[in-house]
Amino acid sequence: MLNRLLDYFRPNRGMQAEPPDRALFDCLLRDFPALDRLDGRQRDLLYQRCGEILQTKSFQGADDFEPEPGDCLAVAMLAALPVLHTGLDWYRDFHTFILYPAEFLTDYEEVDEDGLVHSGRDLRAGEAWALGPVVLAMSDVRDSGQGEGFNVVVHELAHQIDQRNGETNGFPPLPKGMDPAEWTRIFSAGYQRLHDELNQGREPGLDPYAAESPAEFFAVACEFFFDVPEWLAEHHPELHGQLARFFRFEPIA
Repeated sequence: MLNRLLDYFRPNRGMQAEPPDRALFDCLLRDFPALDRLDGRQRDLLYQRCGEILQTKSFQGADDFEPEPGDCLAVAMLAALPVLHTGLDWYRDFHTFILYPAEFLTDYEEVDEDGLVHSGRDLRAGEAWALGPVVLAMSDVRDSGQGEGFNVVVHELAHQIDQRNGETNGFPPLPKGMDPAEWTRIFSAGYQRLHDELNQGREPGLDPYAAESPAEFFAVACEFFFDVPEWLAEHHPELHGQLARFFRFEPIA
């Protein structure tokens, strides 16, 4: 068991040296509206990033699930979106995608505001381990990027990007030229606005799960940025602007 766990942290295990099948890539684009909206130059860059991900990350099945090439490519395509213009260095701290066929049970342990420890089992669509693998349910991967504000791949990889500074707290290392104080002000205001909406019994625009913590707020905001950018730009223009500068990408055509 220990050796198998260590394998998840070893780079380049099961590398795919061949570039991704371009015909399959073009076909899968149509399955994900968030990707299909890209222009020709961006699609070529996405294809390049997919090749880099498939060559440097390992894809392993769980629960006797054997991922097919289309499964790995779909994950790589959605994973390539956040690093389209920044490069794979943002993903340097993990080496493995673990793929389940559907939502999976995981053990959890949480400490509440009073210091009490709560533990149990939870059904999840994805997980991002600190300095470890990204775990995904393929059923939810296929439901991602459909223009509904849901993208489990982007969500979990946002956590990986977030924890590049050592903590998962909604404050990732910012590119040169971005103001940390402005980032904090805008994301704190958005987080408070969501809590106010929930406390007042109003229907929030963002997924209520974003209210769990600043880290989850950042991850959900990233999902909305790539999946429903027009909505985010209209209702949270400052959030949209910060994420556009952060990812060096404007998803609105």
